[in-house]
Amino acid sequence: MEHILTVTETKVKYQTLYLIPIEDWPEKEWATLEDGGRMLADSDALAFVYTLESPESFVQLRMPKSIWPALKEAYEQELGVCVKGPDVLDLPLFPAELAFILDNVPGNGNYGSSMVEAVEEAFQLT
Repeated sequence: MEHILTVTETKVKYQTLYLIPIEDWPEKEWATLEDGGRMLADSDALAFVYTLESPESFVQLRMPKSIWPALKEAYEQELGVCVKGPDVLDLPLFPAELAFILDNVPGNGNYGSSMVEAVEEAFQLT
């Protein structure tokens, strides 16, 4: 089964970017989540999607364009990244995955022109 968490808020504290989704998540299920270690691009929605995993499911951590300025700050300042739910889940693979996608999207027509333009503009990549 696949679930979706949409990040609508961020906070920087102690050299860490906290991603805060709008959806609530049951504490018992949250405790089973782990860093999925994959960053994808949803070109139609202009969003990055990071994977979280549990034994029974995958969770899409969706990051719309509205929070990209915080991702840019985290990328440039080499901040750690966590997602805040009932507890805090550390995402140690997130920075490398973000760097990887930022290296691949600019100028790459496979992502669609709208996504390429949005990423290049938001992250000042050209």
